[in-house]
Amino acid sequence: MARDEVKVCGCHLCWHQCEVRLHVEDGILKHVTGNPNGVTGGGYGCERLAGVPEFHYSSKRLNHPRKRVGKRGSGRWERVTWEEALDDIAARLLAIREESGPEALAKLGGTIHGPADWASWRFFNQWGSPNSFNTGKDCGQANTIVECTMYGWDSLGVAPMPGKSRNIVLWGSNPPESAAVKWNSIRACQDRGARLIVVDPRFSEAASYADLWLQPRPATDGALGWGVIHILIEEGLYDKEFVERWCTGFDQVTEKAKKYSPERVSKITGVPVGKILRFARAYADGPTNYVWSLSGCHYGNGAGYAAVYTQAVIRAITGNIDREGGNPMTGPLPNQVDWYNAMGWDLLVEHLEHSDRDSVTANRFPVCSKASLTRINGAIKKAWGQGYGCPLYFLYPSSRGIYDAIRYGEPYPIRALFIHAGNPLVTLAGARDCYEALKKVDLLVGMDFFMTPSMALCDYVLPAASWIERPHTMLYWGVSATAIAYEQPLPALYERKDDYWLWKELAHRVGLPYEWPDTLESMYDLILRPSGRTHAQVANSSQYYFESDTGREFERYAKEGRGFGTASGKCELAPSALAACGLDPVPDYVEPPQSRSRTPELAREYPLTLISGSRVRPYWHTSYRELSSLRWRHELPETQMHPETARAFGIVNGDTVLVETPLGSVRQRACVTTAIAPDVVHAEAFWYYPEQPAEDPYLFGVWDSNINAIIPDDYDVCDFAGDHPYRGLLCRIRKAETPLDFERPVFNEFD
Repeated sequence: MARDEVKVCGCHLCWHQCEVRLHVEDGILKHVTGNPNGVTGGGYGCERLAGVPEFHYSSKRLNHPRKRVGKRGSGRWERVTWEEALDDIAARLLAIREESGPEALAKLGGTIHGPADWASWRFFNQWGSPNSFNTGKDCGQANTIVECTMYGWDSLGVAPMPGKSRNIVLWGSNPPESAAVKWNSIRACQDRGARLIVVDPRFSEAASYADLWLQPRPATDGALGWGVIHILIEEGLYDKEFVERWCTGFDQVTEKAKKYSPERVSKITGVPVGKILRFARAYADGPTNYVWSLSGCHYGNGAGYAAVYTQAVIRAITGNIDREGGNPMTGPLPNQVDWYNAMGWDLLVEHLEHSDRDSVTANRFPVCSKASLTRINGAIKKAWGQGYGCPLYFLYPSSRGIYDAIRYGEPYPIRALFIHAGNPLVTLAGARDCYEALKKVDLLVGMDFFMTPSMALCDYVLPAASWIERPHTMLYWGVSATAIAYEQPLPALYERKDDYWLWKELAHRVGLPYEWPDTLESMYDLILRPSGRTHAQVANSSQYYFESDTGREFERYAKEGRGFGTASGKCELAPSALAACGLDPVPDYVEPPQSRSRTPELAREYPLTLISGSRVRPYWHTSYRELSSLRWRHELPETQMHPETARAFGIVNGDTVLVETPLGSVRQRACVTTAIAPDVVHAEAFWYYPEQPAEDPYLFGVWDSNINAIIPDDYDVCDFAGDHPYRGLLCRIRKAETPLDFERPVFNEFD
């Protein structure tokens, strides 16, 4: 008789971590469903769950450590033991540290293993390197820096509240594709009478549900933000009591807003004056929840700063910060979780204080430097009792800086690089620069689920255990209001290891003199010490999670003399920490780095505006194209264009097209639609083809359709924090001479 079991855990097919049930028969995972009794997800189960058994048992999974034996990128490997791999890696790291210092170690990381490769953060903090890069840089760094310098914590993590949120604003986001659980909350709010406002150059699925849709010219969001602020102030719609009692810098904001009349803003953005007025008036009629969006981090030099800044001011002066139904600040969980100290953030600060080195791009982006880290986090500690959960947001180097330090040794050499839970050749702009660096670095180590284009260039490729094969405490980068504990559902197959095990073993081998518990579960015990309970005790109890007072208490800045986590203790609308970095703390709108007005000569050759970076299900960034159970849903990348644009270039729906920028061209399939403006195209990101050859120069087709191969990462096009300009660049299109010739990929799974 078959023995059936149901294992409960948090799914990590994306970063939302919905609680799911694993249905296991005689030890074999058969299928996965949402858990209707779970803390997260509410029983929701997306289409990705159909791919979980294939993901777990796929013949394409990395199952044993591999060492490169041929030329880098040749596709020639030999199987080695974990001990052989780690001993060699550790010996080479020690030699590099002796010759070039601890800062010569860098990392390019992602999110899908955990989420967040937090164990590597812990290692880097103890090792003493500030050159730990995570895709969170392009996923929210600009937002986080502005919020933490203005409010002293972030405010974008909490979903709208049914029955409490009167308005919901989606500004450059499309949750049906990127954040389905939040979308469920948004729809529940609409059922309770909430109004939905969507700002998006595309008529997205979310926009089809909107009560008000604004379609700005891409990357002009900063001008739109200033126009909204102008109306709020001119019509007296702002929260006067909050502004007078708790804000500094309002006079500076008022003076600058005078320049941005609705009429001027309409000319810049293309949004009718009437819609700008309706947006501002509705926002003021709150509570209004601004749903987290990363689009403002993607507009490039000047345009990005104004976008995230004005949106943060709007949230503040309308009184929606730490307001029920608005944008609560989560704060830490100090009585249950010792995340901050367990990560060793202060160890890194101490190292930097005694070093003449900084992150490799601190001179180019001072807001991401050791001085900025100390300044911003010091103010946050005064209000919250401990630092921000992920202070690397105040330090992250730009990826281009890591590449240049590898290639040119400036400002000092980087010689060892880990690619951890990420795929930078596909996910990051400047893919050609990334490629050159990966080919040149002395030591390149990767750890992942599958052989990807980035893994294919490594010296060592290490097999990662997934969320199905390890215990977990959901901590969300240390900025979550909730911590949920789950036991390990199934044993790890083959020689797959959890990420913590890798860094713990390296820490022991290189002699780091700090506590590294033997297992991931015992590491969670360390993190949970303030609660007085072990990970297993929490996971096996009926109350298997911790919650902060977010959701029960609001306006905590006004209680117990806390104030805001800024230097003044106030909500700084002209953040002093930004001014200290040489930035205008009340930034004007600036055109994106490429546009008809800023670069007219380039626009004559490349007349269309390019958007990229939007999420497309069933994938999560670059993940899951190996899975035939999911790939059939969306086999090839698409470039959206308006029918007028398609006619002008002789393109019909389904044609293979070339999308071209000054850096080159990539091929995608044409999707002709009226959901986009005639002078704009949208190209899908994150594409490579697991069915193509692994060896260089193919690298799974990374140069064929990967839009990031033709998006620049030069310092002068990145925004104030070094984020990449994925949206608002210039391009042109034409019909390709040869079609994509692998339109029906064949996979042989479970063999």
